[in-house]
Amino acid sequence: MALGQDNQAEASNRVGLEEIIVTAQKRQESLQDTPISISVLGTEQLEARGVSGIQDLFTGGIPSVRTANYAGRSSTLQISMRGISSGEASQISRDGAIGIYIDGVYLGRVQGLGTELLDLERIEVLRGPQGTLFGRNAVGGALNIISKRPTGELRVSQKVGVRNFEGWESATHIDLPKFANISMKIDGVVKQRGGWVDNPMRGEWDFYQYKRWGFRVAALWEPTDTIDVFYSYDRAQDKTVGNYGQITALVGDAPPLAPIFYLEPHRVRKARVGMPLQPSVGKTQGHSLTASWDVTDNLEIKSISAWRKMRQSQYDQYGGTFYAFEPNGAAGRVSLANVRQRQFSQELQLIGSTDRLKYVLGAFYFDEKASDDADALRTFRFNEDGTAITILNPPISSVGLDRASRNRVKSTALFGQVTWTPGILDDRLHLTGGLRYTHDKKAGEMTILRGVSPVPRLAYTFSSKRLDPAATIAFDWTDNVNTYVRWGIAYRAGGANSRSATFRTFNEEEVETWEIGLKSDLWDRRARVNVALYHTAYKDMQVDFVSPLNPSANETLNSDNVTKIKGAEVDLTFQLARGLTTSINYVYTDVKIPDQLNPYSGRFQVTRPRYTPKHAASVSVDYSFPPFSFGVLSAHLDGSMATGSYVEAGDTTKSKGYAMLNGRLTLGEMKIAGAGEFSISLWGKNLFNEEYDVFDYPYVGAGLAGVDQRSFNEPRTYGLEASLRF
Repeated sequence: MALGQDNQAEASNRVGLEEIIVTAQKRQESLQDTPISISVLGTEQLEARGVSGIQDLFTGGIPSVRTANYAGRSSTLQISMRGISSGEASQISRDGAIGIYIDGVYLGRVQGLGTELLDLERIEVLRGPQGTLFGRNAVGGALNIISKRPTGELRVSQKVGVRNFEGWESATHIDLPKFANISMKIDGVVKQRGGWVDNPMRGEWDFYQYKRWGFRVAALWEPTDTIDVFYSYDRAQDKTVGNYGQITALVGDAPPLAPIFYLEPHRVRKARVGMPLQPSVGKTQGHSLTASWDVTDNLEIKSISAWRKMRQSQYDQYGGTFYAFEPNGAAGRVSLANVRQRQFSQELQLIGSTDRLKYVLGAFYFDEKASDDADALRTFRFNEDGTAITILNPPISSVGLDRASRNRVKSTALFGQVTWTPGILDDRLHLTGGLRYTHDKKAGEMTILRGVSPVPRLAYTFSSKRLDPAATIAFDWTDNVNTYVRWGIAYRAGGANSRSATFRTFNEEEVETWEIGLKSDLWDRRARVNVALYHTAYKDMQVDFVSPLNPSANETLNSDNVTKIKGAEVDLTFQLARGLTTSINYVYTDVKIPDQLNPYSGRFQVTRPRYTPKHAASVSVDYSFPPFSFGVLSAHLDGSMATGSYVEAGDTTKSKGYAMLNGRLTLGEMKIAGAGEFSISLWGKNLFNEEYDVFDYPYVGAGLAGVDQRSFNEPRTYGLEASLRF
């Protein structure tokens, strides 16, 4: 359940679950009336779970969506939903599989997503293909993130917090009084934490350490009762060190480790040697302008314009896990990369209704320019017998700049969706049809390959004109119980793999899904039961193949076979007593990917779905105690579990399943001099210090270490927060 903006005391006194409003169909409507499988985290749930960014969804608070650092890198988030993941969307010539929208603005890259989000109203997780209303690259689903708008009333909120691993944060939100029909809001956050795997080298960063800041200035102009213009500017920076790769085992005929190294089968708190270590740095900024005109009571015209800029660097230290030990040999591989991107988007919407029809018509334009480069360095050298290392200053590059590319994307679309309620069956039947026309143009070039400009020129082009339809039949059995059958098609654009020596084009992929769902509010709205079952045909899937001799050599091909995915999603919410609410979310996902022919080896290989546990669930319990004379005490517990999953398409072993418990205890609504409210919270995550691996990869081949490298989840964390609102 997503609570609104009422204070917690009011919420605790309500009888029955409150209505949740979503914009999954481009208009405000009840979650229970929207025939889509959706999970929602509202303001208070986000705070209770400690979710302040997309990366915080990793632990499974919403079990249908998984986020992870791609290949253990903090610079790139990999997002998976319903068994579909973005793969290596870190390359600018490739696109993600999950649409990311913030206040209606599409984000074209998976880099830069580690920055903090500012004062959110809610996060809507739209499961399954969203090709009609959200467009290209939403084959797995979409994240629809909505920020709070200015209120026009003077409000100030200040939060400060401390946590273990030398962490602290400060968040400030200021709403200014309306003046000349203009309301303004200023948000700012600073957040940092030390690493939880210490780097013995003095003066260097630790693994998992981060420093983040961000701010946003927003203005809402309401010249009339029917027109509003909302402008915002945001800027953020994220400095985060990536995962620490532990040597958990030797693989096959592995050469001996250097004597200074050792096996690390369980999560450690200190790196095996001191090493040069820097953060990956993401910088984002953007302007957005949303104008809305209520032409009549039943017709709205909306325009969403946005310009965004992103720069993301990558610094990943392998710490001796990549190359085999050689006396006096150089090691300590560091993978470097830089991505620069600019995007402009424009969307027009016509949202209306009549007695029998509800409709959304729209047009969309997206223009992206991006460039990237990558290199690999060796940062230290073993001594003769491998009992010590010497830092290389400067580090060694084998070829100079390893690769660089540039890319350009232009995408235009027209879309429409109409819901008709025929005058039969007491107006309980609703028929929806949607269609999206998309014209994509993409072009890219490898400007550097293995340190030189390639001859002949390596370039690709991709062009596609598509019609992606959707249809839904919904029926209201009662005022509080309805069912639906939904069918839809979505696609992810083609591109090229910049790790390929040929940089050849691969084509688009297509997802077709049937979904049947139930949405119900029962027992005087004390229980909410939502269930969805689906079956997906995944056609022309973009499959990544890795060379057995060199893990840096990749090729992407479209599969000739159809992948089948089936699953179930269950969302239950109960108000068991006044002030006591519990939620249970369960997801079952079964993915059948046919064996694929590896072009490097000429052999068929098993291909795995990334970050897709077969079973995943979350449970939360919220209780507000009877108010004290001085404030309100509330408690929150949430747990998540998942069975094991694979982290790479060619992975041979599953990660360990896990079950974790988190909690928060808040004493709030304490009055200060009659003008403001003070609250204090004690929170903890992974309270029982559960351990499981979040990334593993075997570095096997000529000249490689022959080790299984794994990274583990975050250990127990805890902290104290204090907030003042007036």
